[in-house]
Amino acid sequence: MKGNEKLVRKFFTDKRHITIDDCDQLLTAYGYELHKGGGSHRTYHKKGVHPVTVITPKKSKYVISPYINAIIRDLRLEE
Repeated sequence: MKGNEKLVRKFFTDKRHITIDDCDQLLTAYGYELHKGGGSHRTYHKKGVHPVTVITPKKSKYVISPYINAIIRDLRLEE
């Protein structure tokens, strides 16, 4: 994922400023597809692994840290 190294680094160093677009970009780069985008929930699927759900923030443009931590865990991005 050379092209996404900067974004992956952002997930570790700047968790307070991760947007839903950042999540979408990273998940699609790792082969996930958005299957449900209605309402405030976005659910991404990839064959052979459990789905990842990210809730779109209502009063902020930034995703809260539990969802960021779940993405890090599910994509096995640990440094």
